Amino acid sequence: MAVMKVLELMSSSTKSWEDAAQKAIDKAGKTLKGIKSVWVQDFSATVDGKGKIETYRVTVKVTFEVKD
Repeated sequence: MAVMKVLELMSSSTKSWEDAAQKAIDKAGKTLKGIKSVWVQDFSATVDGKGKIETYRVTVKVTFEVKD
């Protein structure tokens, strides 16, 4: 039986929400092995003074397998 753990992360990007999610996985993958899935729980953004999106933000839950 596999034991899974869930870690909540926040990430941001100036490109897109998809890029922000990928950055979270890339960063987590540097220290975590066995990442199985990511759930994008929340989307948000910051807006500049001209009404344009500046920063895309995501809150994700990363699921990974805990090894013995």
